[in-house]
Amino acid sequence: MSAAATTIPCVWHGPVAVLAERLRDPGFFTACAERYRAEGFGPAGDGELRSWRNSWPPLVDVLLRAGLGGLWIYLEHGMAGGGMRFDALLLGTGPDGSPDLIVVELKQWDDAEPVRDGFVRLRNGKEFLNPVVQVLGYLAFLRGWVEDGFRLSRIRGVAFLHNASEERARVIWAAERRHAAEVPVIAGDQTGSEVPPRQLARLFLAESTSPPDERSVAEFARARWVPAQSLLSAMADDVENAASFTLAGDQQTAFLSVRRAAQEALRSPGSRPRLIVVTGGPGSGKTVVAIRLFGGLNRRAGVAARFVTPSGTLIAQVRRVLRDAAKNLVLLPTAMLAHSAQGARAMIIDEGQRLKRNQAQRLLGQTVERIPVLVLFLDERQIIRPDEGITVQEAERVAAAHGADFEVLPLSGSFRSNGSRNYIRWVDRFLYETPVRWTGDDFDLAVANDPRELQDWVDRHATADHGARITAGFCWPWARDRRVLVPEVDIAWTDPDGSPRTWSAPWNADEAMRDAPHRNFWATDPGGHRQIGCIYTAQGLEYGHGGVIMGPDLVRRGDAWVARPAFSKDSAMNGISPERYLPLALNIYRVLLTRSTRATRVYSTDPETQRFLNELIGRGVR
Repeated sequence: MSAAATTIPCVWHGPVAVLAERLRDPGFFTACAERYRAEGFGPAGDGELRSWRNSWPPLVDVLLRAGLGGLWIYLEHGMAGGGMRFDALLLGTGPDGSPDLIVVELKQWDDAEPVRDGFVRLRNGKEFLNPVVQVLGYLAFLRGWVEDGFRLSRIRGVAFLHNASEERARVIWAAERRHAAEVPVIAGDQTGSEVPPRQLARLFLAESTSPPDERSVAEFARARWVPAQSLLSAMADDVENAASFTLAGDQQTAFLSVRRAAQEALRSPGSRPRLIVVTGGPGSGKTVVAIRLFGGLNRRAGVAARFVTPSGTLIAQVRRVLRDAAKNLVLLPTAMLAHSAQGARAMIIDEGQRLKRNQAQRLLGQTVERIPVLVLFLDERQIIRPDEGITVQEAERVAAAHGADFEVLPLSGSFRSNGSRNYIRWVDRFLYETPVRWTGDDFDLAVANDPRELQDWVDRHATADHGARITAGFCWPWARDRRVLVPEVDIAWTDPDGSPRTWSAPWNADEAMRDAPHRNFWATDPGGHRQIGCIYTAQGLEYGHGGVIMGPDLVRRGDAWVARPAFSKDSAMNGISPERYLPLALNIYRVLLTRSTRATRVYSTDPETQRFLNELIGRGVR
């Protein structure tokens, strides 16, 4: 059976024995690549195709020799929300006659070495999740996303390292002793031609699994994968108990107001959908309120709310707090557009200003047509790319076009920058209006004399509980070497005595390394203070002490800011005019200047702008 015959998102499915025949067809992998794109998974690159060609034949060969040719296999099976795919999913019938599922995670590795909790490192220096941890996440998902009335006999999983030795597989397996009993790691040399079929079937946990009948296959194809209420309640508990999602002051008032509006809409089946826009500046608590609302709504039976954000960094941070099984409740907009939110009656979109312009109105329109409650959190002054952004006025027009009620709820508080509304107001005047001297005593703001002084200040505070980070405008190239950190941010200046000085540091790492966290966790994990964050890794997050390097893309000349897009190394700004770049550059530095909860130090690489900063702010490096 071809994948086109079903609505199940995968590149192919059918009996294992039929797959063995299809693998001999030279055009099979090309057809799978086309299906991969059609399912919304994106383009299948050379690495993906190479992985399929190297991994599918060894798996099929072992399953045939194990006498499991009648099991149904799904290749690249995507689950609800599109945020997770299984390399292979086997469907059979358990001893009690119910469907039996086995997840198979395929790895080509022969050199993986456990390096830290939950991770392994390959010879080329790249780090990945331990496959035991990966499969455990898949199992948690399957167990938590079972439609009421659809009963599964068993849900199990294995990792198949078909190029690895048994010794290497055992080392990887043993590194996760807490969970290893549940997820076997199978090595290629455990599946040789001399191994009896029954033993092979036992390795893949399929010794008592029979081929499914047509009815079982059809039922599995029709099954709706929706989150179980027990999962939603557990996830809500995780949100409630996470210190980073604690509400204070008018955050609580705003949360109750938004929740009340959402609940009113949910209590009236058949009524008009409701689009609620929540606005607020930096530190007003938009993300905290959004996540708490997400958790709170999911306590209500039948709501199954989704949390959508364009920020991959925020996605990673939220998923870290929540259990693995809740991953597909937290989605990127592209996944939301590509896959229906089965069972959802509410959606929360955070960082709405980061939505792509070509997807924002489509996402909002599709959502209000099928989901009763949509809550959109945004700050129009955090639009940072020319192809991004939606305004309150545009959201109101979408609501009117789709027959939805519309409401705006403002967040007026400031829970960052030591709670200083004076500082937030000063930043807005500094960038968008007539700048004034900083005279406030409720937030620690000062100018750093040079980047070395800035780094020393951050180093001193990085060991404290509240952390410290440096961000910079995107004015230096990003080498993106996944093996080593390259000091791309390279600054030269002249000391007052005329001595030439230089300083350099790497951007945050694309992948986790020994001394550097993955870019998604640059703001929160140890070691991040020695890399420079950019707008994309800082937006939506916070830390105690923040250094900001203003690059040559935004300089002060006389009584005005001057944008110089030629100095930007952000490919999103290619070809942009200075007039179009200016509001984006101002927004970018507004975001960077408002990440700190306790203190900010600012430095400009442009001497004239640095003098302007000293006139307005003054120095102080404690």
